[in-house]
Amino acid sequence: MVELQQTLGLPPSNGPCPHNSCWISAIRGLRNGLYYGGKVRFAHAIVMAILFQQGTVLDKLKSAIKLAWQHGKNLGSFVFIYKLVQCALQQLFNQKNPVFSFVAGIIGAYFVWRDRNSINQQICFYLLSRILEGTAKRLQKSGHLPEMKAFGYVSMICWGVVMFLFEEDKSVLQNSLQSSMTFLYKDSDQVNGWRDFVPIYIP
Repeated sequence: MVELQQTLGLPPSNGPCPHNSCWISAIRGLRNGLYYGGKVRFAHAIVMAILFQQGTVLDKLKSAIKLAWQHGKNLGSFVFIYKLVQCALQQLFNQKNPVFSFVAGIIGAYFVWRDRNSINQQICFYLLSRILEGTAKRLQKSGHLPEMKAFGYVSMICWGVVMFLFEEDKSVLQNSLQSSMTFLYKDSDQVNGWRDFVPIYIP
């Protein structure tokens, strides 16, 4: 790391940073974000394109590559910005502080994750569910919440709320969720023949 840093002419990190160079660490984070985000999204996009997307094989491949690039680019860009901001705050105040991670996350998200598109929305909602679980565990560790198996109660509340929203005003729910719930709970009210009782599609 030190030799690469000297070759590129980058200044060394000083103070509380855990690495030899903030710039090298950020560039490596950019690379890892591009690699990991692209790898995860490409596999998912290929499966979704084959199952649900219209068009030729080439069209489906192009769509998967585009989504993989967007996911990898966003993730890599966020890691790059996050690491540089976190390092800058640690250098400025000459200490480590969890608040710096929070601030760096907000700044990185401002530049990368603000646009509402399919990639950003999916990642945001994925994170939100993990944040809620992680916060509950953190509060349990600190003694602010009693130790208990809370998943069953959380699941009950989630299903109760989503069914209430669907029956009360389904337009507030995401389109694909509306569509799947309509198929499950409303389309099943009608029976047009014996085919409706077979669990596979019969034309």
